[in-house]
Amino acid sequence: MRMRLFVPGILRAEALVLLAWAGLATPPEARSEAWEGYGRSVPKPRYEQDEGANFQYRFGVREAFTPYHDPDRREAESLPDPLRDPSFSSYRLIVIVNKADDAFWGRGQTLRVYRRGEGLLYYWLISTGMPGFETPSGYFTPQGFSYRHWSGPYDAPMLWSVFFNGGISLHSSLDRDALYKLGRAADSHGCVHIEDHRAEELYHLIGQSGYGLIDLIGRHTGRPVLVGKARKKIRGYRTLIIVAPTAHFFPAGEISESSQFKEPSGTGQPPPESDERNGPEAPANYLDLF
Repeated sequence: MRMRLFVPGILRAEALVLLAWAGLATPPEARSEAWEGYGRSVPKPRYEQDEGANFQYRFGVREAFTPYHDPDRREAESLPDPLRDPSFSSYRLIVIVNKADDAFWGRGQTLRVYRRGEGLLYYWLISTGMPGFETPSGYFTPQGFSYRHWSGPYDAPMLWSVFFNGGISLHSSLDRDALYKLGRAADSHGCVHIEDHRAEELYHLIGQSGYGLIDLIGRHTGRPVLVGKARKKIRGYRTLIIVAPTAHFFPAGEISESSQFKEPSGTGQPPPESDERNGPEAPANYLDLF
């Protein structure tokens, strides 16, 4: 049986918002030294390029590190199902990260996984960005994979990382104190902390969701980006990552003013650019992620 890393006294796995360019300028081989008996990895744009890829992985989370426990699945079963939205028909896996309690999105600090043909697959507790380091809201696609990543700015492990917005990723939380906080408080520097076994499962689910042509979904609207009357296509993983609260998806495929996410008043933030200019095109090189 493969040994798993878990050291109770390990430094808190706090995630990064942006990796320093000084660290990125370091040759990959210099940044791949071993830690705690394991090698380090750098983000790869494709799952199969990462050292952690495993097409024989046995799916199904069967254990958890103490004190973590999954929330009551019944909380999520009555929430809107994103698979019913025809706008997302090109996606096989949909991950919803919810930062705050909301009538539409459900309980805050939770993550839901939906798989086409099965519906709601998982419902987990998470921890997102703390004040000043908030996890960005919107609709995203996976951009990179790094199963033994290390945060240079915070000198902390980010195991089973799936990057989806620059240096922001879904990744494992190993610290015991952080495990106590999952579901109760935003505690990261922007990334999404997940219990280790669940982060590993999600890494493989996303990596094996398929790669090909998908409809580009506007980050701020949750609607397909159009070129003329046709949906704009990009090449990427068939996984849609939704960080809420944000613009509502709509199971009937419709759109209304009330379904659109409105920034809190007084933020002073300018309106977002059009989706045609800021769509999440998949990077050609992992260095483009940061």
